[in-house]
Amino acid sequence: MQPTTITRLLVPLDGSAEAAAAIDPALRIARSLQIPLELLTVHDPIHGKWAKDIDDIADRLAYDRVEVALVGAGWAGDVISSAVSEQPGTVVCMATHNRDRFSRLVVGSVTEHVLHHVPAPVVMIGPHYQPGETDGGFQRALVCQDGTPRDASSLATAESWARQLNLELELVHVAAPGEEARAEPRLHGAAEHLRKGGLTTTTTILTSSEPATRITEILTQRPGALAILNGHARVGLTKFVLGSISSKLLEHSPIPLLITRSP
Repeated sequence: MQPTTITRLLVPLDGSAEAAAAIDPALRIARSLQIPLELLTVHDPIHGKWAKDIDDIADRLAYDRVEVALVGAGWAGDVISSAVSEQPGTVVCMATHNRDRFSRLVVGSVTEHVLHHVPAPVVMIGPHYQPGETDGGFQRALVCQDGTPRDASSLATAESWARQLNLELELVHVAAPGEEARAEPRLHGAAEHLRKGGLTTTTTILTSSEPATRITEILTQRPGALAILNGHARVGLTKFVLGSISSKLLEHSPIPLLITRSP
């Protein structure tokens, strides 16, 4: 997947406080790029899962490029996917709910559908998200690497987002005990490539037999940052329904996760 210019932030709302948590990071990105932020809800009078006060929410946001879309019918997963396909450069920013039960996302859920069917990277917000200390944009992105060829996808997305949002990059890898030396040349090589392209880049190699726990710890130490990981690697969507490192990170991360996909 070739990274594209970010042209719009799309935040799906269903009337819950959990879904509304995605507005904050989306607003920070939209303000930085001066692009539209669209709040989307699908009218569902039967189940009651729609944002009845979506216009009021939009009016309260201190940003003059907020748009509102109230879709009269359809399933939210399909509506979101269609909205992304209609405008290239659209980035979905959405929050997961506790009812998704992270360790085994329910097949057919809106979250699972979007992650599998939207080709662009998706910004995911978990229940432990902590808003940044300031109203400014993101300044740093942690790029999670797992040592497979699919790291190239997260690196390409990281480079694209870093240039658009003026981000500093930190490449992070969790090595198994005794494997640190093997990881260093690869990680430093990737960092040097990004530096030659004019991007401020550092590397962090961690050691642990529990990568999800160790990565969560470092995410906690980077408040106000953004994390980027590949959705088809070991931290990936192929294991999302059954439980994976990515689902654990999403459950516990205090910062947004930008989940990208390999071709």
